[in-house]
Amino acid sequence: MKNKLLSCAAAAAIVLASANAMAGDHGKMKHDGANKPVSKVSEVQNMADDSMVYVQGYIIQNLGNDNYMLQDGSGQIMVEIDDDLMNNATITPQTVVWIAATVDQETGQPVSLEAEEIQIMPEGTNIPMAMNNK
Repeated sequence: MKNKLLSCAAAAAIVLASANAMAGDHGKMKHDGANKPVSKVSEVQNMADDSMVYVQGYIIQNLGNDNYMLQDGSGQIMVEIDDDLMNNATITPQTVVWIAATVDQETGQPVSLEAEEIQIMPEGTNIPMAMNNK
């Protein structure tokens, strides 16, 4: 009986530790994402092809074919966002989004971004001052 109790206690401890680790990782991902240095769209225009960048702003237009126009206080840029990243989220031009993306510099084409991750920021999120000029 004593061995069964010890085995059950050990199993419960392992399950709890695993659950806490997974919850910790999930929370850490969101926390880390929100704390990455955010670049202005105007800064992205001068970054090298395939650079990883983090931007925050408003999706103001659906351009079709997974392409969207993102705007911050410094300008606008096209972002390719695959449907699977959108998770059927409702995003309006008043929704603040955070996007991790790679810079796409093609000769003769305007600089654009290819989203790797997108997060909808909570309502009332403070955004950088430059972005208040929507």
